[in-house]
Order: sequence, then C-alpha cells, then structure tokens
Amino acid sequence: MSDATSRQNSTPQELVQELRGRGLSVAEIAGELQRSPRMIRKVLNGETSGSVYRASLLELARTGQTNTIPPRRRGRSGQLVRVRNKAGAEEATVVPQDTGGRYTQDRQGGRLRTTTYLGGGGRQHDLQIPKGRTAKGRQQANTEILQRVRGAARGQARDTQQMIKARVTYANGRVMEVKEYNASTMLKRINDHGGDALSWLRDENGKRYTNLDVSEQPITGITMTVYGKSKTQEYDRQKARGRQRRTQSGWRPNY
Repeated sequence: MSDATSRQNSTPQELVQELRGRGLSVAEIAGELQRSPRMIRKVLNGETSGSVYRASLLELARTGQTNTIPPRRRGRSGQLVRVRNKAGAEEATVVPQDTGGRYTQDRQGGRLRTTTYLGGGGRQHDLQIPKGRTAKGRQQANTEILQRVRGAARGQARDTQQMIKARVTYANGRVMEVKEYNASTMLKRINDHGGDALSWLRDENGKRYTNLDVSEQPITGITMTVYGKSKTQEYDRQKARGRQRRTQSGWRPNY
C-alpha cells in the first residue's frame, strides 16, 4: 500500500501524529487550522475524534500547507457553539468567528503570508509586502521575519543547526538571493542592524550584487527557507572562539 493510500485512510489523530513526526509543532498545526493548540492536543491524545479537521490535516500532510479551513461546530438550532475564551477575559466563553471554505490565493491588502512545511522539518515562508515605505504591512513584515528567525534560532539542537536561505523580490521585479546563514548568526546580524530585517536584507543584497543598485526600489516579497543541517567542526570552532553565543537575554560577545 502506498503512503498516499495509507494516509487517505488515516484518522485525524494519526494525521496529527504524522505531522508531529515530521517536525511540526502543535502550535503550528493549530495555526494552519485556525484552532487553539489545546484542541489539537485533544485530537492528538484521542480525547476527541477531530473529524471536522480531517480534510485540513490531510491537505497539510499531503502538500505541506492547507487552504481548507475547517468549519466551526454548530448546535441543533444552527447557531455557532460557544468556545472557551482567552485566559483573563471577562467571559469564560465566546461565540467564535465563523470559518469554513478555502483561503483565496489572491493578494489581500497588499500582504499575504504562507508557510509550506517541507520534509525533514524544513519550512518555507513566503511574504508579500506592500510597496509604500510607510505602509503598516512593512512593519508587520519586519516583525514576521524576526519571529521566524528567532524561532529557527531556538530550534538549534546539539548536533543540528538551523540554516536559513532568503530570496528577496523588489518592486521592479528583480529577484536577489541572500547567502545561507546559520539562524542564530542571522538573528545577531539583524539585531546589530537595529532589528530592521528588511534593511538588513537590502544591505546583504547590496554587498552581494555590487554592480546593482538596490537603494531605490522597495522590497515587495521575501521567501525564507529554513532547514536543518549537521553541525560541522568549523561551526564548533567558531562557537568555541565566542563569535556567536546566545543567552536568554540576547546576544553578547564571549569575553
């Protein structure tokens, strides 16, 4: 029996188990399904069937992303069933926003983010960014990039480092690559750049493509690919020299 056929017959619990085994966190699965991590844990633990999530989980397992949004549960009267509210809210439960259907692939509001979960625990993040230099979406994109880089840096393991490649698209259609970086090193470089990820990416392009002017056109797209790579002896030597040391409070030189 092929993997595709076997997966077609999988239960929601088995699909969540498969996704977890491929490196997706409960929070990431929940984000794709627009549900709380608590609900995904209930499916994982067999506390609920999760049948309403099956189509979305199956699509996520097959393609690495999901466009299918599971519908919210309704009572016999047809009304949406209330769900648990956020901790600290005045009301214990709240009527959720209705969901169901599929995400549009059209650009919305000048900004669209998608994540594709790759084999081996890799991730590809695609961001579309509005052209306006003062547009709110540009600051949101900066925040999004930093969150992704921080998340990758936290994912460093004893024998595996998290690497990031970035491809930058400018408003004139030019596409430029940023060299491969260790996630922790990239985070340090961005922080040294005042935490402005878009500005740092532009400067990286300027250094790599010295014959091209990147100062005039705004960045309108970012593709970041995050993947694991075995640590090398050179990596260990650099770390021992104190060139990159991450503490709980941030980065600092080792002296």
